[in-house]
Order: sequence, then structure tokens, then C-alpha cells
Amino acid sequence: MRVHKGWLILFLIVLSVFACLGFGRFSFGAILPFMREGLHFDYRETGLIASSIFLGYLLSVTSVGYFVIRFQAKRVIIFSLLLIGLAMIVTANASSFVHAYIGCFFIGVGSGGAYVPSLGLIGQWFSPKMRGMVMGIVMAGAGFGIVFSGIVVPVIVDIADGSGWRLSWYILSITVIIIAVLHVLFLRNTPSEINLSPIASSKEKKNPAAREEAEEVLKTDTVYRNKTLWFIGILYFLWGIAYLIFSTFLVDYLIVDRGFNSSQAGLFFAAAGAASIVSGFIWGSVSDKIGRMPALAFVYFIQFFMLVFLSISTHSGLILVQVLLYGITLWGVPTIMNASAGDYVRLNLCR
Repeated sequence: MRVHKGWLILFLIVLSVFACLGFGRFSFGAILPFMREGLHFDYRETGLIASSIFLGYLLSVTSVGYFVIRFQAKRVIIFSLLLIGLAMIVTANASSFVHAYIGCFFIGVGSGGAYVPSLGLIGQWFSPKMRGMVMGIVMAGAGFGIVFSGIVVPVIVDIADGSGWRLSWYILSITVIIIAVLHVLFLRNTPSEINLSPIASSKEKKNPAAREEAEEVLKTDTVYRNKTLWFIGILYFLWGIAYLIFSTFLVDYLIVDRGFNSSQAGLFFAAAGAASIVSGFIWGSVSDKIGRMPALAFVYFIQFFMLVFLSISTHSGLILVQVLLYGITLWGVPTIMNASAGDYVRLNLCR
């Protein structure tokens, strides 16, 4: 039996998320304490450097749709991955606050530029019935990036002494550029480019009423007037505040406030990443079965209690349990959110 090319595309999308989120955004949390120490930043400067990544990401995700429409998803993804790789090299050579800020800002720009169109390809290559499950698989890429960073960065820092954080950025940069090359060789925008149909598309029912509804939600003014989409966006924004603090400052928190050494803090960070690998798949599948909002509410409750307990716990065993439980729900939120938005809006940005 011949394997559908869509599964190769899915693998490439996972690699893209691995590069743009796992490396482009979350590896920063593992490198941050050593970068702060090496450049002698105070916590105000450190916070501004961290925010530069997210500022670049915000500007990118709000404008990347225009470039996808004009240049197609493949070109935008490849350009963004290469931008991440080059920006990491700039950051690795940082000698001042401004230098580091600029490098991290463009890491954020590239991360958003690769992430959004990568998720958009899911709708081109897979049936809507598989959206939650496939989105969960894709988000595992970010988990793998956290695991890699949490394990490798402390080792590099110990080996390379004071310049370990710079070497870490170089290694991440090379990996991202290799992934970009793979996209150049194998990524396709739509199944129609190679005379294929989306995976499981034959199982979709041809319902005229559903087609009319789909045409209605494609109208821009309808999208902006959709209260449910605004509600989803607000929930996503509030969650983003919590998880960005967790992912950016967990290692620093464990070292400074809980007295962990760099290797132990890195392993806890990696443990969260390892647990998060299956989180998107689990909660995406759950949301396919019981509904998006019930699954999302359950995930929020778990994360709320884990963050509260993490802030007051001092025993390393309890902290590890809390980190693991938070990790196993981590990508449940973006998976459900993206699937929910996809239920309301069907954009053909890749054609």
C-alpha cells in the first residue's frame, strides 16, 4: 500500500514547529540564565530581551497572512526559518543589550513567520475531521525542542565554560538551517500540486448546507463580527501570559529561587518538554470527541492548580510532579484553540 505524501508533509510541519517554537522561542528559556550572566544583564534588561522575541512574534503573526497570500506558504516558511537561523547567529555574537535585543527580535519575527503558515498547511493536506489530532501531533515538535534545549544547553555550558550560551545558539542555528533546506527539497503547498487529494477527504460528506456555511464564514466582515472568535482570542491571550512566563523563566526560577544547579534545572525543563510532546495529541483528540470548550476548560483547571502549587512548593520531587503535569497539558491549549478557530474559519491561504 502506497503511503500518502501528506504524511511526509506532516513530518516537515513538525520539524518547522520544532525549529520555530521549540528552538526559536522556548530554547531561550534554557539559555537565558547563562546569557544573562555572560552579558551581565540585570532582570529589567533580561525581561526586555525576552519581550523582544515575543514582540517580533506578535508583529509577524499579525502580518504573515499577507505574505502567504502573495508568495505562498512554502516560500514564507523557508524564508522565516532562514531568518531564525541568521538571527540566532546575531544573538550568539551579542556583546551589548541593543545587539542582543535586535537578534532576539528577529528570532521572534522568523518564529511567527514559520509557525502560522505551517499550521495553515494542515488544512490543505488533512480532512477537517482529523484537525484536532493532527494539530496535536504538530505541537509535539515544540516539545521536542524544549527537551533538546533542556538537556543539551546545560551540557554545552559546562563544557564550554563562559561561552557555552553562545555555542548553544550556533548549534540551534545550524539545525534550523538544515530544516529549512529539507523544506526547500520536499515541502509542497497543496496536494493538487502533485495530483493528490487531502488525507481522508473521501470520508467527508458533501453537504450543500455545510458548503453554504463555509462560504459564509469565509467573508472577512463575518469573521470580525464573530463573538465566539473574539472570545477564543481573549482566552488564548490570557493563557499566553501564563505559559510564556513559565517557559521563559522556569530554569532561572529553579536556579535562583529554589537552589537547583544548572544541570538539574535543565533536566526539569526537559522533563516538561518531554511531557508536552504527547499533550497536543491527547487534548486534540479529546476535543474532537467531547468538544473544544469542555476540553479547554479541563486543561485550564489543571494548569491553574499546577501553577499555584509550583509557586509555593520547595521539595524537588513535588516540583517535578507539578512540572510534568503542567507539561502534559501544555500544548493542549494551542491545539484546541487552533482547531476551534479552524472550525469557524476556513482559509485557503496556500493556494
